[in-house]
Amino acid sequence: MQTQLIRGWIVGVVAVLAILVGMSPAGAHAELESSDPKDGATLSSAPAAISFVFGEEILPEGNAVTLTDVAADSRLEVGPVEVEGDTVSVAWPSASPEGEFRAAYRVVSADGHPIDGTITFTVEQAVGDTEATPTAVSASPATAESSSPAASASPSAVSASPSPAEGDADAGLLAWVLGVGVVVLVGAVAGTWVMRRTP
Repeated sequence: MQTQLIRGWIVGVVAVLAILVGMSPAGAHAELESSDPKDGATLSSAPAAISFVFGEEILPEGNAVTLTDVAADSRLEVGPVEVEGDTVSVAWPSASPEGEFRAAYRVVSADGHPIDGTITFTVEQAVGDTEATPTAVSASPATAESSSPAASASPSAVSASPSPAEGDADAGLLAWVLGVGVVVLVGAVAGTWVMRRTP
């Protein structure tokens, strides 16, 4: 009898595993898949734009990209953030020195989850008249960080508090986990019943 009970549990677990094949939690978030320039790249000349490609679509609002001259520790003015599906990009500054740069991004994926990160790369050729153009920028709508109160309160800044979409994603994950538990229990009970009915 005990052997039949164990076999019943095994049958139930196998049935549950078969049901769960191909299922994934609703709480998965997008991740950076590639960038142009690539992280750690050395370029003979400045690119026309900086772009980031993610694993799922990005919301059109609440995104920011900054570009910093590492040697001078100063921020350069880039173009406005453009979003096309899973790709976020900004135009390169009209004037920039040669050297190492750090590009930081903060975007919002389709499920409302904020994603941030940085890449670094080197450009071997200056662009435009860098002496006549201020390098530090503090009021660009495309900046990921700003010291001004107005910029901190603007819609383009990503709030640290969870968005409604993120809350929905967490609720969906909880429902998925509860569903799995119910299916496991039902599968085990069904397997036990089948084994008891089998001569």
